[in-house]
Amino acid sequence: MLNLDQVRLLENRVEKAVGKIQSLGQENTRLRNELSTLQTRVVELESLVNTFKDDQGRIEEGILNALDRLSAFEDSVFNTEISTQPDTNIEVENPVYPVPQTDNSLDIQPEWQDEPIIEKTDVSSADGQMDIF
Repeated sequence: MLNLDQVRLLENRVEKAVGKIQSLGQENTRLRNELSTLQTRVVELESLVNTFKDDQGRIEEGILNALDRLSAFEDSVFNTEISTQPDTNIEVENPVYPVPQTDNSLDIQPEWQDEPIIEKTDVSSADGQMDIF
């Protein structure tokens, strides 16, 4: 038969088991809530990633279109230069303007002589392509 000490020992073990079950139930509830919150965040982040992928695709497409248009423009300019100019290295001489006669005692030069002279530079490379970079 069971004695009183054995019943009390069994009662203590049952109380500990009930306490452990309750604490595990609370932890389970907390973890389920945390899981739900994290799953919601994952869905939000996946949506954001998909948006970035779509935007990246549109950006890449825009860059490729711009490069194609630039290439077509460069080709048309190159073809126009070839058809209109037999020699692409023609240099333009600076026009010479007559200096008006002034009194030599005053050393004043006309304003147009102080302006910088802009010379034509050749922007095409050896293969006839325009250097843009």
